[in-house]
Amino acid sequence: MGRPEGSVDKVRIGIIGCGRIADLNILGYLDHPRCEVHAVCDVNEDLVKMRLGQWKAKKAYTDYQKLLADPDIDAVEILAPHRLHHPMVKAAAQAGKHVSVQKPMCLSIPEAEEMIAATRAAGVKFKVFENFVFYPPYRKAKELLEQGAIGEPLSINIKLGTGVGGWWVPLKTWLWRVNWEECGGGPSIYDDGFHKMSIARWFLGEIESVKAWVDFMFGVIDEPALITWRYQESNRLGVWEANMSPGMLVHGAYYTPDERVEIAGTEGWIWVTRCTARLMRIPPLILYRGGEHQAFDDLRDDWGDSFHDCGWDFIDAILQDRAPFLTGEDGKALMQFWKAIYHSYSEGKEVRPRDMKD
Repeated sequence: MGRPEGSVDKVRIGIIGCGRIADLNILGYLDHPRCEVHAVCDVNEDLVKMRLGQWKAKKAYTDYQKLLADPDIDAVEILAPHRLHHPMVKAAAQAGKHVSVQKPMCLSIPEAEEMIAATRAAGVKFKVFENFVFYPPYRKAKELLEQGAIGEPLSINIKLGTGVGGWWVPLKTWLWRVNWEECGGGPSIYDDGFHKMSIARWFLGEIESVKAWVDFMFGVIDEPALITWRYQESNRLGVWEANMSPGMLVHGAYYTPDERVEIAGTEGWIWVTRCTARLMRIPPLILYRGGEHQAFDDLRDDWGDSFHDCGWDFIDAILQDRAPFLTGEDGKALMQFWKAIYHSYSEGKEVRPRDMKD
C-alpha cells in the first residue's frame, strides 16, 4: 500500500511501460517539484535499464505486479497495450496506488465500469491520460469560448490529416495498433481518435447522436472517415473528417497525424491550426470577430507541452485531493462515443452514445 491520504508531501510514481510514448508521458513527472520517478517497469529488460538511467529512478522491475507490491510507490502511470489496461488498473487499485492510464482506457464498456468501481472502492485517484485537453492552444480556445469571444457556439469541425515522416516507432508497436483484439478498435478512429472525441466533447458538451462513415486503407487503417454528431445542448453540431495521404510528407517531431479545429459561433470563429505535427506553418490559434483577425503566436504549441501539463495535473490532483482530468467517468463517456461511431458505420444508422453498453 502507498502512504495514507494526507501524508503525501512528494508523490513517488512508478512507470509501467517504457516504450516510445513514455518519452512524452514522463515530461511532467520529471520536473514537477513534488514528484519523484521512483521506479520503472517493462518486460524488455534492456529498455528498463535505459529508462532507469535516463529518468534517474531508484528501482527497476520487469513484472508490474512486483512494482505494485512496492510500499514506497504512491501512484502509477500505465503505458501498456490497451488490452492490459483493465487488469493493470484493477490490480493497481487493489494495491492502493493512484492510477493514471494512457487513453483509450480499455476495450469495452463493462471493463470501464469495473475499472471505475475498483478505483472508487479502493479510494484512489483514477485519471485517463488524454493529453489533447491540455494542449495550450486548445486551452486558450476553450478560454475564449467561455469568455463569449465568438458568441454562442454553433459547431465544431475537426480535420485530421495523416501523412508520412515523424519519429521512429518500433514495428511491433505499429502491429498491435492494427490488431483489434489488442487495440480495441482501429489505429485512427479509435486509438488516435480518442483525442479527437475528447476535444469534441470538452469544447461543446455531451454527444446526443452519431452518424459515421468509415472506410479502410490497406484493409487495416480506418481512413478515410467522416463522422458527424449532434450535441445534447441546443442545435450544436460536430464533424470529424479523417484522411490518410500516404504520399504526403508531414513535418513534425512526433507522429504524422495533424489536426485543424474550427469552431463556429454566432459572432465569430476560432481556428486551432495544428497539434501533433506541423502541417500548417501559421499561428497555432486564430480568432475572427468583428471583422478582424487576432493571431495568437506566443503560445506554447509543442505537442510535448500537452503531455507535460497532463502529467502535472495527475500529481496535483493527488496532492490537492481532487479529481484528475480526465476522470474514469469521462473515459467511459468517450468509450460510449467510440462504440456509437462503430455501430453507426457498421450498421449504417444514427446511434446514441447513451445506448451503448458494449
